[in-house]
Amino acid sequence: MSESSSTTSARVVYQANQPMLQSVQSVRNMLHHTVRQHVGKKVQVQNIDGQVWEGVIISADRGILYLQVTPMHGYPEPRALFGPTILPLVLYELLVITLLM
Repeated sequence: MSESSSTTSARVVYQANQPMLQSVQSVRNMLHHTVRQHVGKKVQVQNIDGQVWEGVIISADRGILYLQVTPMHGYPEPRALFGPTILPLVLYELLVITLLM
């Protein structure tokens, strides 16, 4: 199948409207800048679905926050079996980032 025939048979099932796209990009850029200032710090993160993680910010790149997670209530130490656990989180899905002392 040629490339042109595969693109002509494609059907868009979703496309973000321009105001929404600009809003998501703005939030992503603001969070990226904020998170980069706190690399190496311990935080608690909550996403829009209510999931909560604690860990240390490793980095942020292309809309993703990389969080080295710590064991939470009853979960085993992640390093005991697999080494450090790095959790990639999408920046524009984050609701709260709290610095922990």
